[in-house]
Amino acid sequence: MPIRRGSVNFARFLVQGSVPKDVKRWLQGALRKKAFEPIDVKGDEERSAGFVELEAPERTDFEAGALFHGMHALFAWRVDKLKVSSGQVRTQLFQWTQAFESKNGRKPGRREKSEQKDTIRRALRGKLEPSTKVHEVSVDLTARELFVWATSRPVVEEVQAVLEDALDVTLRPRVPAAFVDEAKLDALSPTPALFGEVA
Repeated sequence: MPIRRGSVNFARFLVQGSVPKDVKRWLQGALRKKAFEPIDVKGDEERSAGFVELEAPERTDFEAGALFHGMHALFAWRVDKLKVSSGQVRTQLFQWTQAFESKNGRKPGRREKSEQKDTIRRALRGKLEPSTKVHEVSVDLTARELFVWATSRPVVEEVQAVLEDALDVTLRPRVPAAFVDEAKLDALSPTPALFGEVA
């Protein structure tokens, strides 16, 4: 858990919707369906994301022993990025253009330059290692609460959307405003003083 490393930032959700009796098999199936797949270095994608085991972020088996701890499920959302530096591409393309001009006595054409740019990008991409971030996720199967241990809002929203789709449920944020709304309190509504309506 991230709290072991001194971090306590998380988003909390309530799982709403029908949950089957075999909740463990249901969750395992959803995680396997949305499991992480590594980036193909020969392809064009720059990002890959999916669920992995918490203690072994390269594994996507989600065996019961690794996934469940009593009535809690612990797993992770892994994001890999593989981005070629545009500065490196520009530098190498400039060097190639100069060599081309001195060899051929002319500047390279637009098509030649574009082809060389692609060649440079592929060569640089083949040497890169993806940057990896792993965000922990926990589910309290009894209270039907889900926690995403991340500070990045886009990551939290991505995990929420993927899990809602995979589990066919609604994940309702558990924030102070939601509790006030449930209790039908007016505590967060603007006051007349805010609008200068007080005499």
